[in-house]
Amino acid sequence: MVIDALEATFVNFGKPKHLISDQGSVFTSAAFREFLDSYNVKIRYGAIEEHGSIAVTERVIETLKYEWLKKVPVIRGFQHLTHLCSSFAEWYNNWRPHEFLGSCTPAMAFQNKSVPLVPKTAKDVPVNLETKSFKETKIFGYRIKKAA
Repeated sequence: MVIDALEATFVNFGKPKHLISDQGSVFTSAAFREFLDSYNVKIRYGAIEEHGSIAVTERVIETLKYEWLKKVPVIRGFQHLTHLCSSFAEWYNNWRPHEFLGSCTPAMAFQNKSVPLVPKTAKDVPVNLETKSFKETKIFGYRIKKAA
């Protein structure tokens, strides 16, 4: 199932140079290594029992669990969970500004687009905001309409 999901991601969005994961059995299996080799993707593992060695990956999972899935009262099966994860990926990559990326979304950073930095202490909100409602989680996404 992990291989199928990654293969669909590679086909739809392109493959990375490296995949960073923990050393769970699914990521160290021969089938997983063969899959990565077939796409010429290198794997990098976090250090065993070293907190923070895969901090960015851990933070994304934490965001998925506590900012997204926790807001859904009932997950009604695997297809519903798949839908929720797809919605999360859209929100996280396209609608949620990231402080580490200077208020850009990951999609903007990937496309080398920048947005004006809005400090946390700002008294004014930019007027050229675009919004999207993610109804099931009752979350709104915001982004600046015109990025350089």
